[in-house]
Amino acid sequence: MGHRRNRESETRPRRIHATNGEWQCVREKAETAGLSISAYLVDAALARSEYTSRRFEVDVIRLLTVSQQALSEISDSIAGREAALDQLQLADALDRVAARIEEIAAAVADGGSGRSGGR
Repeated sequence: MGHRRNRESETRPRRIHATNGEWQCVREKAETAGLSISAYLVDAALARSEYTSRRFEVDVIRLLTVSQQALSEISDSIAGREAALDQLQLADALDRVAARIEEIAAAVADGGSGRSGGR
């Protein structure tokens, strides 16, 4: 098995906790890569892009779903009316949609570090 190619400083032994199944999977992947388990774990961890919280993704999907529901309600309201639209109700609905879109944009720009309200 190969070891890490670059060691710019001294390494020290570390302990990790894994189930037998997880450890076997790591061993097999390291062997396939032609690396020691230590080298494989370090390379895999450092090569991985910055961890993004799954919670943030769930929050964004929820906000998008709520916005889609609001747009559907507006669409249904418009389609179901044969008389002139009540302009105040329509303006209010559009304001709510605009507010939700601003919340989504703020949440995405924030990178998930803050929580958005109004759910």
